[in-house]
Amino acid sequence: MAACQHASKKPSATRVAIMSINDSYRTLGVDQGQTGGLARVRTMRQKLASEYDHVLLLHAGDFLHPSFASKQDNGSSMIQIMNHLDGAFESFDPDMLITFGNHEFDKDQADDGPMLSTLLTNSEFTWLDSNIRWQPNFKVPHNVMPYALKHYGDVTVGVFSYTTDMQKPAYVESFDHFAETAARYVPLLKKQGADVVVALTHQWLKDDRHMMRLPEDIRPDIIFGGHEHYAQIESINNRWIIKADADAASVAVITLNGTTIEPPTIVPMKKEVAPDPDTLQWATRLHTDIQHDFCQDNKLPLDCLDQVVGRTQVMLQAEETHIRRFESNLGNLLADLSLDAFKTCGAQMAVLNSGAIRLNQNIAAGSDITEQYMAEMLPYPSDLRLIEITGQTLHAMLNHSTSNWTASGHWLQVAGVAFIHDSEAESASHIHIQGQSVEVDSQQRYRVVVPNYLITPKYDQDGYLMLNQHMQVNCPATGAEVAELFKTHMSNHPEGISPHTSGRICHVQTQGCHQ
Repeated sequence: MAACQHASKKPSATRVAIMSINDSYRTLGVDQGQTGGLARVRTMRQKLASEYDHVLLLHAGDFLHPSFASKQDNGSSMIQIMNHLDGAFESFDPDMLITFGNHEFDKDQADDGPMLSTLLTNSEFTWLDSNIRWQPNFKVPHNVMPYALKHYGDVTVGVFSYTTDMQKPAYVESFDHFAETAARYVPLLKKQGADVVVALTHQWLKDDRHMMRLPEDIRPDIIFGGHEHYAQIESINNRWIIKADADAASVAVITLNGTTIEPPTIVPMKKEVAPDPDTLQWATRLHTDIQHDFCQDNKLPLDCLDQVVGRTQVMLQAEETHIRRFESNLGNLLADLSLDAFKTCGAQMAVLNSGAIRLNQNIAAGSDITEQYMAEMLPYPSDLRLIEITGQTLHAMLNHSTSNWTASGHWLQVAGVAFIHDSEAESASHIHIQGQSVEVDSQQRYRVVVPNYLITPKYDQDGYLMLNQHMQVNCPATGAEVAELFKTHMSNHPEGISPHTSGRICHVQTQGCHQ
């Protein structure tokens, strides 16, 4: 009798989940903790770990700054909670990789370098600096690496990073271009055995697209990105670009079945996803400590941030995918208040870069507006200036505002001016003084209220390089703060504010405007 013969079973491929978040400014999330937050990221990581052989956690930059918390502790609390995303403190997490965003360099002076170095040293995970060339005197900690190779069963994942050169801190010598960076690391990682090469980037989507159109031999297989603050998925050359929403309101996930890359998913982190209790406890405790420190530093009661400064009768539109892409009732109000403050000096218009309005959540109708809301809404100095420009310069400003229409912070909320916005053409047209039908004259001069940030060369000016400090016009209102104007307005309306949109920015694709 012939012996039984059993066909050998082919071993199953290693299954790897890669999850990514980006642009995290609030450890507890938004919507009063009902959406996002790092405790839900911990929950998601545990869920994937129960379903896959390995889980790699990525962060595509921007979390040390800017936030209410970072103004108090320079990003220390964020590092502490990130350290807990593996469920433990004082234990290095080998499966967590982070890249630098532009806001990691908000503290940009030479003497800020040691503070950043200390934060990096205190991180229990790996930072990637593939395209960053540090100044020789900057102390680079051992957990800052140019790239990473992760060996998971029968698949090896190689990861390199790219950070935009938007910020130019004194302790960084230069940033290499994304094409140069990809040309260096994609072949290197493949040579060292990477089956799948991931680029972890913090740059505009248009530049991610350019990276994915590089020649085959220097093109990454996947790009996990950040910078725009809202979820995006694109396929270029049969390869994926994926970004999640800010504040961990969603998580970007791509899974590998061996070397096969499965289609990506965006997983919402809503209230249905229960926060991990231990991580939530730590985050809540740190958040409370920061609140108390702020109040003590300002010689105020420990509950000072709970103080009510106003009330709204209508929902205030402050969520970033709206206020950074469309006319917003909150943006209108803040711009109107800015314009009114300078009316005696002949101001005709006001513009505010929406990236300075950082609440990233709507405020429900009938809600109290607290000092906490104010601190999170306007964390930067919001001092205003009056400038005089030609209609041609105004047109250039509004064209820049409408460029790269991906919830970018350079999008302007406006007062005193109206225009038609075509997001496909990335242009502004029919620009006119609000209430008038005649278009602005390219040669005529106009007085416009702007945040000081937009005319100060020390900063990147959100790209408004057509503006400069020499355009300033003297006015007693110079230096007025948007935050204080808003508080005064609310105190003058104890019954509640009720701002509205008025058609000052008409969007062709959604509102059917006619050129």
